[in-house]
Amino acid sequence: MIGENERKAMLEAYSIGPKMIAYLEEIGIERLADLKGADAGEIAMRIDIAMGRKHMNRLGVAALENLIALANERSHDAL
Repeated sequence: MIGENERKAMLEAYSIGPKMIAYLEEIGIERLADLKGADAGEIAMRIDIAMGRKHMNRLGVAALENLIALANERSHDAL
């Protein structure tokens, strides 16, 4: 389950909302750091598989790219 602080951090990314966070939770992503260096297309494919159908469109992939960029940025800030 995604904790409240992680949820708030994820919502800072452009185009990320509660539904996307629920999808991420469904595929086992629980922390922003879990997305560091991830591939948005691969994450989208995992969401599609979990949903049992093609669900993620190009806008969803773009939102995931924004979230991954935030995760990468945060990891650099921590150094």
